[in-house]
Amino acid sequence: MDETVDCISDLPIFIIHHIMSFLSAKEVARTSILSKRWRQFQSSFPIFDFSQHNFRRSEDASRYTLFFLRKNRKFRRSLKRFIRVVDRSLSRFCELNLSMQKLRIFISVIDLQRSPPLFDKWIRLALENGLKDLDFEIISDEENNEVFTYTLPQTIFSANLLTSLRLGGCKFEQPSYAMSFHSLKELCLDRIYLNDQMVQKLISECHLLQDLWLENCSGLKFLCICEAHKLKILTIRSESIELESINIVVPGLQQLSLRFTLSWGGPRVVDVAACPLLEKLYLTSFKLKEEEFHNFISKFPLLKDMLLCGCLLLERIKISSNQLKYLSIKLCENLKAIDVDAPNLLSYSFQRNPFPIISINSRCPWKKIEFTCRDDLDGCWFLNLKEFLGLSNQIDDLTLELRLSQSLFNLYELSRCFNSLPVGVGSLMLWMDLSDVSPSEYEIVLDGIFWICYPRTLCLSTMYEEQHPFIVWLYDYLRNPELKNCNSDDIKSWRYYLMDAKIESFKHFGGPMLNSDELNQFMDEWPKFPDGFLRLHLDWCFSE
Repeated sequence: MDETVDCISDLPIFIIHHIMSFLSAKEVARTSILSKRWRQFQSSFPIFDFSQHNFRRSEDASRYTLFFLRKNRKFRRSLKRFIRVVDRSLSRFCELNLSMQKLRIFISVIDLQRSPPLFDKWIRLALENGLKDLDFEIISDEENNEVFTYTLPQTIFSANLLTSLRLGGCKFEQPSYAMSFHSLKELCLDRIYLNDQMVQKLISECHLLQDLWLENCSGLKFLCICEAHKLKILTIRSESIELESINIVVPGLQQLSLRFTLSWGGPRVVDVAACPLLEKLYLTSFKLKEEEFHNFISKFPLLKDMLLCGCLLLERIKISSNQLKYLSIKLCENLKAIDVDAPNLLSYSFQRNPFPIISINSRCPWKKIEFTCRDDLDGCWFLNLKEFLGLSNQIDDLTLELRLSQSLFNLYELSRCFNSLPVGVGSLMLWMDLSDVSPSEYEIVLDGIFWICYPRTLCLSTMYEEQHPFIVWLYDYLRNPELKNCNSDDIKSWRYYLMDAKIESFKHFGGPMLNSDELNQFMDEWPKFPDGFLRLHLDWCFSE
């Protein structure tokens, strides 16, 4: 049997193209070197993903303004080469008279006179070849007030085969004729300039629209979302102080996300009619007081998933629902009390809020709990944290961010006034700024943390060099067998229960997890640290 037979190349071309759809743009381009037949597969592949970042050399566009990059010769040459590749690729494909499935273009306007006609041409060619999915984003130079330099061509409004349309950094001008978005189901507008009437027209003439996303769009003042009979998902993100009101009347809505900035807090008026089918509600920087909030969520009797983030006017939250399964509360800095009556709750997350008085009747796992202390640690802080965590029977992930100069507590005194076992935690992530803490105080900080909880996995970031001495000390300290003891009056410390500590894994920032050989090399070079996350596995035993 010939082991060199290429079975994949003999597959039908639609299967080959389906396989190629899982590859990145660079990987698709590389397939053309495999054989002449694969060059044919690549040339007829109906999915195009063009990003100018793939043509950059040493320049990092995220670090410089577009104004600066335009004056950089290397950047200009690479962008011109990118434009030639896009133009040639689209023209060559369209000559084959094949249907185009998807087109994504991510590009900046380098020439304010020559670029727009080229963009018009690319969009026209794609639409003439039956394009189904268009993702077109212009990189704007907002620092120099250069936004909306490109106005979309009127041909975009007659794209009757488009099912998904995502646009960024462009300007909409309302057409004089009726739109023909007969197949459009998904519409995402990011940094688009359009007015209230344009939004109304888009919604009223997109009869199949199911998913609408409006992010940081300019020109909106009194936004009204209504007559969208098929709409199921609505996302509105805005930083514009021009937006004065939002009115939503979509009875069939199933997911609603309203996200504003903390500094602004959202428009003055937000009116949402009853949505009896709504299951997911995400609110960020939403200006509602206690009574207004309770009236607001009462409109959604089937709510299953709710996120509250940065809702600074909320001091007390009371939720009663047999349907609610997922609840997340973040950055609600004035929160004083939480009362949750949700017997079917499956997951609860609580991040960067003060310690509230909490009542919760569900024994669901707490998925992600996060607290920050930027003052000196004292016994009261540790007592409050332990009491709060003790309300749960299972905590999956706990994150503590501690920035301190000294620790003002005594473990012996804490143990006498709250003598209970620590709370079990799946994973504890420690972000610690101990640059002003002497090594002699490391043990005091660790006493407080392990008096509160015993994590099965301890995760530490090695990104900050000032934290390296603590990490080295911690690893040696945890593995020291002489530390296992109890104090004079038989109040056992955490050292008595810790059986073993070992490095479990290391993961580079933005990179893969080290395999076993790489981990051994990592240990050989200890205590040198690349940037990443170090995970320690801790074995505890609390049986007498």
